[in-house]
Amino acid sequence: MSRLVPILREWLTRQGTDGQAANIIAWIGLVLAIALLAILANWIAKRILLTGVRYFVRKSRTNWDDVLLERKVFTRLSHLAPALVIYFAAPLFLSFSTIIQRLSMVYMLITGLFVANAFLNGVAAIYATFEISRHRPIKGYIQVVQTIVVIFVVIVSLGMVLNQSPWVFLSGLGAMTAVLILVFKDSILGLVASIQ
Repeated sequence: MSRLVPILREWLTRQGTDGQAANIIAWIGLVLAIALLAILANWIAKRILLTGVRYFVRKSRTNWDDVLLERKVFTRLSHLAPALVIYFAAPLFLSFSTIIQRLSMVYMLITGLFVANAFLNGVAAIYATFEISRHRPIKGYIQVVQTIVVIFVVIVSLGMVLNQSPWVFLSGLGAMTAVLILVFKDSILGLVASIQ
């Protein structure tokens, strides 16, 4: 696959294109081909797979999958398709492959964050349909889990972009925790009280 650009460049050169222009056209062609594949993957995920999921959800007898569909869990999950195409096509760009793969992974992590938040909101909506939800609400627990997921995604994303271990950011976060506790003391006490 990494020989695709030289092959295209040689073909363009044989057709009479200047060497420099052939190289530029070959790279532009490669980028356009990957962009078209990503658009095609997005179209397949949204128009075919998502339509199939909607069909099966509406035919099922359970209500929980309808709630997940309303909360757009499956729609947000479909955004992973073009990112996967770009991630697996990144080795074609040789020296830029690592950067492209890292950015693709960050995009997939952020998409996963939106999927997780939609899923947790769906869980809260499903739980609200039960009688026990009036006496034992779980909104506080859901918010705590969402906050932890956001912090995790931010730390891992920063680690990927800056090519650092997530533990570097966690050690720095430990020092900031004391300041954050002082600033947001009332909010944290209210959250802890609602959980208790």
